[in-house]
Amino acid sequence: MDVAIEAVRQIEKSLMCSGVVAILFGILIFIYPALLGMLVGVFLMLLDLMSIIFAVRIKKYSKIKI
Repeated sequence: MDVAIEAVRQIEKSLMCSGVVAILFGILIFIYPALLGMLVGVFLMLLDLMSIIFAVRIKKYSKIKI
């Protein structure tokens, strides 16, 4: 049960971080429209990196082997 709670907490943190980053990038794009391509690229790289990190953490605590 503790493993499931920890996994949910990790997912919650990941979603919270990506949401905050998306809001900040949205504000920057509104202020500086020329940065659109660069900020979208950086956001996608950060989002993918966070997804990989949390997937590895969840797999570490998972008792189910795939």
